[in-house]
Amino acid sequence: MQRHHAPGSREGGFTLIELIVVIAIIAALGTIAYAYFAPLNARVRAVFERDDLEGQLLALPQRVRLSGRGGILTSRSGDDLPEGTIVDVEGVAETGNALEQWQVLRLELPKPWRLRVARPIFYHFSGSCEGGEVEFVLPPVSLHYVLTAPLCRPIRSDETPAG
Repeated sequence: MQRHHAPGSREGGFTLIELIVVIAIIAALGTIAYAYFAPLNARVRAVFERDDLEGQLLALPQRVRLSGRGGILTSRSGDDLPEGTIVDVEGVAETGNALEQWQVLRLELPKPWRLRVARPIFYHFSGSCEGGEVEFVLPPVSLHYVLTAPLCRPIRSDETPAG
């Protein structure tokens, strides 16, 4: 059986114009959604990066205990240096054994972040440290932490504009 259609009538399909209009509406909604979600994505990524940095600070005493050698946290600790690179350090440990071997402790920083340490922080092979201040900088934000001896758990100060 054949069906006969009157001229100009449609049989359950969409015209090209209708498809283009629907695609244009979907593209406009996608643009609006992207404008909203891009800053949200950046904020969520910054929170995860901050948590990772805090976790690395918390893990330093355990890393030093497991290595059996003392460690020094400096502003160069965040640099992507090859293992075994010699780094000049200003200052000496206030306590500890003269035979203690020191190594520069490395932190894995996300690419745009920078590390500032006012003066080197010495971690003894027992896991204790002499305290100090650490700052992670990602302009325009700076995350400031105080490491209090002997446990050196990071205590975060308020976020401040980087200067």
